Amino acid sequence: MQTITLKELYDKEELPDLFYFTDLQYVSNGFSATVINNEFVSCKLLSYHDEAIDVFYQDWNLLQPFRLRIRHNIPLIKVQFEIEGNSCFESLNNEVINIPSKHYQFIQIPKADGYLTYTSSRKVLDIHIKQQYLFQLLNTQGYSEQHLKEHFLLKNYTFYRKASIISEQQKRLIQDLIQHSYQSDFAREFIRIKAIELILTVFSGASNQLSKVKWSENDVDIMMNLRNFLDQNFHKELHLKTLTRQFGINEFKLKNAFKDLFGETVFSYIRKQRLKKAKDLLIKSDLEIKEIAFLTGFKYSHHFSKVYFNHYKHLPSEHRSQIS
Repeated sequence: MQTITLKELYDKEELPDLFYFTDLQYVSNGFSATVINNEFVSCKLLSYHDEAIDVFYQDWNLLQPFRLRIRHNIPLIKVQFEIEGNSCFESLNNEVINIPSKHYQFIQIPKADGYLTYTSSRKVLDIHIKQQYLFQLLNTQGYSEQHLKEHFLLKNYTFYRKASIISEQQKRLIQDLIQHSYQSDFAREFIRIKAIELILTVFSGASNQLSKVKWSENDVDIMMNLRNFLDQNFHKELHLKTLTRQFGINEFKLKNAFKDLFGETVFSYIRKQRLKKAKDLLIKSDLEIKEIAFLTGFKYSHHFSKVYFNHYKHLPSEHRSQIS
């Protein structure tokens, strides 16, 4: 199966650029449209864009299976409705998410780095939304800022969440959104309203979970600051006692709140960040493996190789030989 880039498929460098084709044609029903024809897909694209929401509908005729390399640093928040066909993403950290036909997924990911595999023709509706607008929208539905902060840190709504079946209500909303007969500015307003309705259906079942806030708003803010600190300092020698003093929280709360909110222990998170950086250096630099081990916080190269193998299922040297 051939692997291609976003540039080769859409002639675009980044996912958000898909909303800005130079040959977009305005359609009277409120969408802009373009057509993609290459050796992999024959595809019609419909798009709607405003300051808070982007709606993107694709109708693919797959000409041959392929893998799409995805790598960008722009935060991604969207709901993906896989109406027909399927989508499978595998990150470089070996985390896999599959969205089968007739399923949807809420996706929140700060950086996308991996591969999408396509094996069938598909119809898919993506609704991208700015985080601040999403929070404002959910505030109007009774969700507090504290609820939203905690909920968006928990595993309930992150990128690696199990896909859900598209409901009958959602099917009707999708059909209305795509196939309506309204015109001009009224059509654009209709698209925006239906997109918001679809977003709210995704969160409608979460209110019971959101009503049970385990950690205080201050605890959540501390954990967010701690995670940001670890993202910048994972290569240093870190100790729980030092972190508790620095962030003004006891060890019991630090351990339990971090695991509840992020789904893993503090040191598991640190190790994952170290390994992610190490893999990046293996790909992008000519540094010796022992230097990479030292730069990413491992004292001994043999220990680094063992941890690397346990996580990625191959040694650093094997990985480097595969990409060279």
